[in-house]
Amino acid sequence: MLLALFSLVVLSGCGGSRNVGQVTGKVTLDGQPLPDALVTFSPTQEGGSSGLGKTDSTGAYSLTYSAGVSGAEIGENRVTISTLTQGKEKVPMEYNTQTKLKAEVKAGPNTFDWDLKGGGPIYSPAPPAGKKKK
Repeated sequence: MLLALFSLVVLSGCGGSRNVGQVTGKVTLDGQPLPDALVTFSPTQEGGSSGLGKTDSTGAYSLTYSAGVSGAEIGENRVTISTLTQGKEKVPMEYNTQTKLKAEVKAGPNTFDWDLKGGGPIYSPAPPAGKKKK
């Protein structure tokens, strides 16, 4: 579901402002690079569009706002980091479904590195109807 949302936002741009700053950074979990994580910056103000990116094998990411536009909307953004698109979440809920992470994006280049700590509760989606959770 997150991958579908990512594709929709990147391809359509979802309207919103084109007042964006470029955003890059690195994500680690307990000091180790976190590959294949979806990083989302969502404006805290109504009506904005999200910037999305996926970490590479070194944990590095670069956000895409819409087709041909890199970055995230300028201003305060709520940040979520998730590996659920890989099939299993590795990141505690305090960084995704219950995130308190925020970033103030400014015009021009921005770098936000996230050193996440494991050990907290991890989101586990409900199994499809008719199937029992193992």
